[in-house]
Amino acid sequence: MPDKNRRTEIAAHPDAKRQERPLGQTTILEEATLEGIGLHTGCKTRLTFRSAPANSGIRFFRTDLPGTPMIPARLGFVVATVRGTNLGLHEAKVHTVEHVLSAATGLGIDNLDILVTANEPPAMDGSSLPFFKALMQAGIKTYPDSPKRLLTIPGEVTYEDKGSSYRATPSDRFEIAATIIHDHPLVPKLTLEFVMDTAGYAAAVAPARTFCFEHEVQFLKSQGLAQGGSLENAVVIGRDKFHTNAEGLRFPDEFVRHKVLDLIGDLTLIGRSLLNVRIEATRCGHAHNIEFAKRLNEAAAKMRKQPAAALK
Repeated sequence: MPDKNRRTEIAAHPDAKRQERPLGQTTILEEATLEGIGLHTGCKTRLTFRSAPANSGIRFFRTDLPGTPMIPARLGFVVATVRGTNLGLHEAKVHTVEHVLSAATGLGIDNLDILVTANEPPAMDGSSLPFFKALMQAGIKTYPDSPKRLLTIPGEVTYEDKGSSYRATPSDRFEIAATIIHDHPLVPKLTLEFVMDTAGYAAAVAPARTFCFEHEVQFLKSQGLAQGGSLENAVVIGRDKFHTNAEGLRFPDEFVRHKVLDLIGDLTLIGRSLLNVRIEATRCGHAHNIEFAKRLNEAAAKMRKQPAAALK
């Protein structure tokens, strides 16, 4: 059982300097495929990662639809944020993209084509670790002549709404401090301080699984959500105990770690590498993540338009 009001600080991996990501944009070397069922739709689905050209960004393709329509993984294509982040363009939609996108950012991948045979990626185990492992095994290719497009903000960027609050400041690395607060005796307050690097993400964030509260399950299903949810891909928080598979909790504070996982995935929709920012978030969720990402994107865009002299 997690300690009440638990706070965890995870420093950069000791080998972080040797693992510094290249300044050139990246993609993968080989294809990788995963199969399963969608967390919310319950549909059988197959996902294939493919390499993508420099400056193309991350793109989803619905291979089950005529013409294999493409949906860019960008903020302008977010169509819903209820218990997940959904993208859409015209009639083509892809639900619950955050775990896949989080894994790509965890590996510093800039360009990636993601082919899906249904309207949702497979849930796998409810974390981003299966996607991370598949991408890592596919290998990383660098485009040395195409510099990474970095997210750079001029100063503090904030967002607050309905008890949720976010703050971003410039940094020389990617840091997240996230806090979740629930009116529940098992998880009243959990905080995670995390310095992002590939090894740290793989060990401390990627394995954290999605979760919900027991009293929400029937309502979610009545709304057409969690149709593929089970204890094999989610943790359910009961009144006085955690419902899990035989593995149990992977971390005492698995829930706040998963919120960090989701936040990284949602911020990936900005379309720029998150290497120079510190983010502090309290009561984060998909809808608020996306609104905060829009604020960051707007601040960075304004900075890029200013003459260099004006920034001194």
